[in-house]
Amino acid sequence: MRIAMYWHNGRSLGHTAESAKVAHGLLGGGRPLSVTGLTGAYRGLDLLPAAMDVVKLPAFTNYDDPAGWQTSGRSGLAAGPLFRLRAELAEVYLRHYAPDVLLVNHLPKGAEDELVPALTATRGDGGRRVLTLRGVLFDAEKTDREYFGPDSAQWIDRHFDAIHVHTHPEVFRLEDHYRVPRRLRERIHYTGYLVDESQAGRDTARAELGVDDAERLVVASMGGGQGAIGLWTALIDAFTALRPEFDRVRLVTGPYLEAADAAALRARAADLPWLEIVGYEPAMTTWMAAADLFVGAAGANMLSEVLAVGCNAVVIPRQLREPEQRIHAGLLAGRGLVRACGLAEVLAGDAGPVLAEALREPLAPKAGHLLGGARRYPELLFGGAS
Repeated sequence: MRIAMYWHNGRSLGHTAESAKVAHGLLGGGRPLSVTGLTGAYRGLDLLPAAMDVVKLPAFTNYDDPAGWQTSGRSGLAAGPLFRLRAELAEVYLRHYAPDVLLVNHLPKGAEDELVPALTATRGDGGRRVLTLRGVLFDAEKTDREYFGPDSAQWIDRHFDAIHVHTHPEVFRLEDHYRVPRRLRERIHYTGYLVDESQAGRDTARAELGVDDAERLVVASMGGGQGAIGLWTALIDAFTALRPEFDRVRLVTGPYLEAADAAALRARAADLPWLEIVGYEPAMTTWMAAADLFVGAAGANMLSEVLAVGCNAVVIPRQLREPEQRIHAGLLAGRGLVRACGLAEVLAGDAGPVLAEALREPLAPKAGHLLGGARRYPELLFGGAS
C-alpha cells in the first residue's frame, strides 16, 4: 500500500510537524505501508519517521509581512519559474509512484496551484485522495473564497474523497464558522488533535533532562521562529522585569530564525546568566512537561502539544496577515486550557502581568478526550470509520 503526503513548505515547522504526526500514526498502525513525503520544507525533516522517504521540491521562503508575502526561491529562481518547476516535478513523481492514497495538507491545489497538473492528470487512477486541514483556516471571507466558494468547492468535490480536520469538534467545527456546502460537509471527519496525551509528568521529564526539582524553569518557543526577533526582544525585557519569579528561561529560537537575529540573541544572553539560548530542540514536549511555565506561538501544532502535555502555557498569536492563531487561541483560552496574550500587547511591552499571573497561578489543563487523531488515521483510511 503506497501513501504519498504533500505539504507545501511553510514559514515554520507547523505543517512539517503536522505531517510527521500523521506519518507516525500511519506507520505505527501495524499495516504494511510505504509512506513518502512530497514537500519543499527544508527544516524539521528529522521529525519524520525513519522509514519515510522524502521527495524534496525546491524550497521557497516567504515572510508574514504587512506589505506582502515576499516569496523567493532558495535556489535563486524567481517565483514563476520555481513553481512551474515544482509543479512538473510533482506531476512526474505522482504519475510514476501512483499512490493508493494521496494526503494533501492545507492547500487543495498546492502552493501557487502547483498540484493542479498532477491532480488533474491522475484522477482516473483509482487512488483515494484526502484533503487534510488544521481546523481554523483564515477569516470567514478568505476561507469561503479559497475553500468553499463555488469554484473552490467544486475543485475539492471533484478531486478529493474525504476531508480530515485535525481538531476536535467540541473546540471547532468548519461548518459553524464557514459556509461549507452540503456535499463537502458529508466528507468531513474530525480526527481530534493529532497528538496523544503525554504520559510523562513533570518529575519524569525533569529526571530525563537533568533539571533539578527545585528549579523554577520557563521554556519559550516560537515554532520555526522566522521573523520572531521583535517578540524575543520584548519577552526578554518582560522576563528581566520578572526576574525574582523564576530561576532560568530556556529560549528555543527555532531553526528558521534569521542568522543575524539569532546571533544578536546569543550576544544578549551572554550578559544574562539566567537566559539560555537554543536554536532547535527535538525533545520540545519533554521540556514543556518539565517547565513551570511554557510561552509559545499559537500555531495549531504547538497548541495541540500544549494540550497533550497539559502544561501551564501562555500562547501568543503571532500572525500579522491571518487571524487563525488568534481565533484558535481564543477558543482554547475560553475553555480555560491556555492563557493568551496578543501580539500587539507583547510588542508594546505589556506581557508582564500575564506572565506574572501564569507563574503565580499555573493552569493544569486536562484535555485527553480532545486528542489522539494520528493514532486513528489507519482506521480512518482503511477501516471504514465515519
